[in-house]
This record gives sequence, structure tokens and C-alpha cells, in this order.
Amino acid sequence: MPIRYPAKLLLFILLAAQLCGCSITQALRVSDRERVDVKTMIADLSDTSVLFLGERHDASAHHELQLRVLEALKAQGKDLAIGMEMFEKVSQPALDAWSAGKVPEAAFRKVYQWSWRHIPWDMYSDILRFARDNHIPIVALNAPRDIVQSVARGGFASLSGAELAELPPDVDARVTDEFLNFMRGYSPSHGRSGDGFRNIAEAQMLRNAVMARRVNDYLTAHPGKVMVVIAGGAHARGIGGIPSELRGNLEYRIVLPPVPPLDEESVTLRDADYLLLERF
Repeated sequence: MPIRYPAKLLLFILLAAQLCGCSITQALRVSDRERVDVKTMIADLSDTSVLFLGERHDASAHHELQLRVLEALKAQGKDLAIGMEMFEKVSQPALDAWSAGKVPEAAFRKVYQWSWRHIPWDMYSDILRFARDNHIPIVALNAPRDIVQSVARGGFASLSGAELAELPPDVDARVTDEFLNFMRGYSPSHGRSGDGFRNIAEAQMLRNAVMARRVNDYLTAHPGKVMVVIAGGAHARGIGGIPSELRGNLEYRIVLPPVPPLDEESVTLRDADYLLLERF
């Protein structure tokens, strides 16, 4: 009997999910356009103060790769911290308690679910448990969501004094034409012109700027630490992302998945050091 269309569709969805979840085994080394295995990539990335591991939030293969990098760096004796886009500063006490092994998982799940409500716990659970089991600090990087939403509605100039006081000093989310063009490249669904588009771009810049300050502040207070930053690909990208907002002379390296408009042909060293090669 022929399979009915709903069943065919279900089979396609299951196959696609399986393929998307498969391991990433290779990456493009952007400096010489060579394909290398993940082990070689990790060895090359081990000598840096900040390592950005970009992701698509719902891609389990990206989180598997992130965990593999963390395990390798830990095995090399690196004194690690994990900076995560998924948490805001208000959650830092809970993160500290989690890394110290003082919070039951059921209670910490509620913190996660409040912080990152649209992505299932299982996407990050192995990374978070690795941090807990090895007492690795997790650093909340993201800007307060209510302030990000205010900027997206009315622009950075609309923030009140009270809202500005919740941000790190000297954060300025006003954007250049170059950044607007960057936003147009990977986020066409937001529209491409007008005040509304600029406001959304400023909200994105605010998140980049705040996350960069959190990275700077943590590493200034904890010299010798190596921070692995887990963030969306657009935030981790060298152009228009967190790295471009870092202060001082922090050394950093960047690993990205393909994120529009980046692919093997278009990626440059201004974007990333490595581009992950996915099977699907």
C-alpha cells in the first residue's frame, strides 16, 4: 500500500532531524582553505584567552562539538570558564551555585527555562552538567531582555536613566552603516530600512556590547582563565559580533557554523578561524 503524504512527511522530518543531529567531523581552516578534522582544529585553538564557539541554538551537533572542545581543553589542563549567551546577569548567583554543585538539577532547570525558554534543556544539559561536575564557572553574558526589547521598540536613545544604570558603563549601542549592512546580510526577515530596522540593529549591537563587557570584566578579574564563549553564530562572528566589541589586547579565536550569508566560499579570516562543515 502506498504511503500517504502525512506519513511521508513524517518520515522526511525524522530523517532530517537525524541527519542534523549527526556529529561534525571536519572544519574548514580559513587561513589556507584546507579541510581538517576536529581533533586538528581543537589542537590549533588551544592557545588562546577567548574561544568563541558559534552555534545555531537548535542544532544538537553544534552543542556536541562544543562539549568535545570543552572536554579537550579541560584534559589539557586549561583553567576554564564558560561564557553563555543563554543567561543574563540576574542568573549569575544561580550559575555560581550550580557550578559549585549546590543546586539540585530540578531547581536549576527552572533557572534555565526562565533564561532560555524557547530551546529545550536537553540541547545544553550535557554542557551544563560538565560545568557542574568539573566546577567550571559559567558566566552570564547577555543583556537584560526587557532592555533589549525596549531598544528594539524605540532605539538605544529611548532608554531611561534607570535602564542605562542596569548596563555596564560606557555601553553604546548606536550602530554604523557598516553594521546595518551586516544585519541586512544575515537577517533579511527584519526588513532592510527605516527606523524599525535600525532599532532592531541597535538591540543586536546592545547584546554584543554587553556580552563583550562581561567577557572583558571576567577575564580582568580572573587572569589566567580561558573563556569559551557559547553564543549564536551572528554574535560569535568576527565582523559585527562580540569579538569586535572586546577591549584591550585579548587574544581570541572563532569557530562558526555556516550562518547566512557565510559558507565555504564566502567566509574570511575577518569572520572566523574555522567554519564547521556539516553533513546536512
